[in-house]
Amino acid sequence: MIKIRELTKNYRKINVVDHVTFNIEEGECTALIGSNGAGKSTLIDMVIGDKKPNSGQIIDQNKLLNSKNLGIMFQKTNFPESIKVKELYSLFSGLYEDPIDSETFCAMTRFNEQQLDQYAHKLSGGQKRILDFALSLIGKPTCVFLDEPTSAMDVQMRTHFWDIITNLKKEGVTIFYTSHYIEEVERMADKVIVLEKGEVLLNDHPDKIRERQQLSMINLPIKYKVKIQDIESFFKCHVLFNYNKVKIETTNVREIVEYLNSINIDLNEIEITKASLLDTIFNKDSKKEVEAYGS
Repeated sequence: MIKIRELTKNYRKINVVDHVTFNIEEGECTALIGSNGAGKSTLIDMVIGDKKPNSGQIIDQNKLLNSKNLGIMFQKTNFPESIKVKELYSLFSGLYEDPIDSETFCAMTRFNEQQLDQYAHKLSGGQKRILDFALSLIGKPTCVFLDEPTSAMDVQMRTHFWDIITNLKKEGVTIFYTSHYIEEVERMADKVIVLEKGEVLLNDHPDKIRERQQLSMINLPIKYKVKIQDIESFFKCHVLFNYNKVKIETTNVREIVEYLNSINIDLNEIEITKASLLDTIFNKDSKKEVEAYGS
């Protein structure tokens, strides 16, 4: 594993990364999330060696961060104006003893002959991201760092990207990535690290983070609005009206469902869901409600 211990980086006496400690487990997929300005990119830059920390340690006994083992996809890459896609592949593949072959490269990028012959800087935003991703994998790295990898990708390209990540996970590649798409975190991450104002707010498996959220949502058609109008006086819950639905937020699902059944609400028409991982992590109001309902 890679051990990050008390890592700190400050600018003008302000800690943008503040005594951060966590592990990147070998062979796992770790997601780093947080709002813009939380310190994610600065943290990655320090771990990969592009920036020097003011204090702290990065312990890499298995040399996952060695250039021979590491693939990096930065948040933004500017390609030279005078180089074509196929020339970039030739350039990068020449840097490694055993690079991925051109057929695999084309399968990753989904580029045809015309796109391979195109100047890289003229590609669309999503095409540039998948090209950058494929270039980071040319050397067959055992550890990959990806900073906002799917930004600018359309839905189809993002799905293709995560299919590749799934295969890398099966091969035991260590993956560390940042993302603003919470569904990508829920789908792929073995562990989630939440950074807020340079500090680690949470560091756990996604399922365990969700388990902390006891609040459930019971959704009903709006036609039942009158029938349940007094429910808040009987149970610890909160009722919201949203377009064609009624949403009951509660930690007391069983008793409320039994009550709904007793007043002849068709249970086939209700939907019960848990808060998303994003709500669990960042929704302060939701956290307060959990505490209130649980008291």
